[in-house]
Amino acid sequence: MKIDSKISFGRTLLAIEPGNDWFKLVEITRHRDEVKVKRVVVKRVAEVEPLAGSNLLKALGLGELAGEPVVICLPRQAVNVRLFDLPSGDPQEIADMVDLQIARQTPYSRDEIVFDYRVFRSDKEGYTRVMLVIAQTGMVRQKYRFLEDAGLSVCLVTTTTDGWLAALQEGKMAFSQKAAGATVFLDIDMTSSDLVVLHQGGPLFSRSLSVGASQWAMGDERLRDKAVQEISTALETFRNEVPAVPIGGVALAGAATKNPAFVDLLTSALGLEIISVTGVGAAAYELAGSDGSAMALTGIVGAASAPAMLQINLTPESVRLRKSVMVKARQLTMMAILAMAVFGLLSLFVMTRINRQKVYLDELKTMSEQTTTEADRVDAMRRKVVLVSERMAINMIPVQALVELFGLAPDTMAFTSIQISEASQLVCRGTAETVADTVRLVNSMEASALFRNVKSTRTVSGKDRTEFEIVCELERKRP
Repeated sequence: MKIDSKISFGRTLLAIEPGNDWFKLVEITRHRDEVKVKRVVVKRVAEVEPLAGSNLLKALGLGELAGEPVVICLPRQAVNVRLFDLPSGDPQEIADMVDLQIARQTPYSRDEIVFDYRVFRSDKEGYTRVMLVIAQTGMVRQKYRFLEDAGLSVCLVTTTTDGWLAALQEGKMAFSQKAAGATVFLDIDMTSSDLVVLHQGGPLFSRSLSVGASQWAMGDERLRDKAVQEISTALETFRNEVPAVPIGGVALAGAATKNPAFVDLLTSALGLEIISVTGVGAAAYELAGSDGSAMALTGIVGAASAPAMLQINLTPESVRLRKSVMVKARQLTMMAILAMAVFGLLSLFVMTRINRQKVYLDELKTMSEQTTTEADRVDAMRRKVVLVSERMAINMIPVQALVELFGLAPDTMAFTSIQISEASQLVCRGTAETVADTVRLVNSMEASALFRNVKSTRTVSGKDRTEFEIVCELERKRP
């Protein structure tokens, strides 16, 4: 089960380690070859689990990260790692041999586990070194569902060991030692550690140790001595298994780099050169705060900074099938949309043809209307002449009547409407200060030669003003 090369991680990538005690999140932004740690969140699992669901990101102040791609990094103590050499260099043969090894490497049935492997060059000619990673399916599903329910887009599930190995391979993380031989990479977390012996770029030995930063942070010398003793025992086991490869130094990462006393103690106990790890991980500890300074962030920072180099994919088969069904459903949806688009284009083509015929018919109709008979044109001109003659038969010019009306009206009156009909009837409405003003206007209009049959048809006295309506006929003859 290898990582799908079609996975697109984008410029922003989250790496999350959902451990048993601590929840760690690292946000990485990538632009070309530049990788920057933008944010680090470290919370106790007891604080995060009650927030499970769609409100998780908002509660953590990460609401804007909804939908961003995520790589889940399972902590080293949550998985089983096996290292062995296989007598083949063919990828298909290696895959078949790994399938045969599964039954020997774990007591669980195939239905209870999910596994993947990473290949390296072996010191033996004709052989390939394989790092097999095994995890319980139920645990992986639980972590996957927890983040998926929070609204995150989980791309793959890997392990912290694969994360820092990917960063080393891509050059995002590095270390150097003076002495020749293998390098012990020791990534120390709060309560556990990941110990891997590297030689010529490949792992020769791997152990998950039950010692961490909390054991020497308590100030108890017995706990510190026990932690150093467990590390020494693991290295002694390696020397017994691979006596031909000496150890040249110890590359410390994680919480150990923040404790000079422990570094001195480890140097004295092991008698080996202590090497510091450089790269993108250093910036993560500056953003992590007091809690994060005692954590191992190297694995998730490495996974987020070099996702293209990750080779372990522990995504359960059921999840992959569900994703595959969703992808096929999207493809079918796209095909349906495409079919609808084609149907729409055909409909548009047919409608265009119909519209063109309609336009052609409209043009014919227009041409027909433009070729009406001369009699119709003459009849239309005759009706216009008659209409103009009727309008010119009125000798009275309404404008003169309006001028006369406004000249007769007192200054205390105001007109609200004046209407002149075709029958030369004038109706004016307005307001005056008193009824006497209205009577005075009616008398003045009766005395005028322009008005006849002047009548006051409506007079309503109000509190401040009097409303009136006066109707009269206009004299058709000029005065």
